[in-house]
Amino acid sequence: MRKTLFILLLLPFVGCSQGQKLLLQDYSFLLTDGEVTKLRQSNDTLYELKCYIDRPCQPRPKSHYKILSSNRIEEFVILKLERLDTIPLTTNPYPATRYSLLAFKTIDNKQLGYLPLALGLTRQQLDTVQTDFKLVNEKFFFTFFSDTYLKELSSLKKVMTKDEAKEIIEIAKRDDYKTLVEKYSKTETRDMYASGLSAEILNRACIEKGFSPIGAGRAINTLMRQ
Repeated sequence: MRKTLFILLLLPFVGCSQGQKLLLQDYSFLLTDGEVTKLRQSNDTLYELKCYIDRPCQPRPKSHYKILSSNRIEEFVILKLERLDTIPLTTNPYPATRYSLLAFKTIDNKQLGYLPLALGLTRQQLDTVQTDFKLVNEKFFFTFFSDTYLKELSSLKKVMTKDEAKEIIEIAKRDDYKTLVEKYSKTETRDMYASGLSAEILNRACIEKGFSPIGAGRAINTLMRQ
């Protein structure tokens, strides 16, 4: 019986399909300055696009990856990726360390948790890497919004006054947000200057108070200077 159970537990790892459609629509992360990082899947390719709230995405993807495998267990999906972007002006446009490991959390039609687990791996390292899902569950994930949910968020009220800006800032100082910061501090996110953390907190605080997070960072910065 124990042997059978062990085999069943392994099925999410060995029974996945490389051609599985994980993202049925685009998912976007809103930064405080109006920049947007958008994830898009096409067949077995994952694209990362650089976009803005007030103008179209750049025509050339910021980066794109071949999905080598996708393994699901409970609320997590772990992707093994091969980066397809070349390095210009080099004799080795496709370096050996072009592989990576990426975690998604709770995929639904509204939100998607996103966290790179390991970058700069060789193919051999990628094939042998082990993932402790208990540790993954304790890590900080960036929250990406689906296109469908973004339409809902765009219909919420905008931050228009200095009092409203102060209200959102005060929410971000609460203890539950401090807990989020502590989890972030224990996670290797490669988030330069903590801009992603600031955006995560602002987006959550806005939604909690019924404000649209789209463009909220710009509005709050302007209002607080007055």
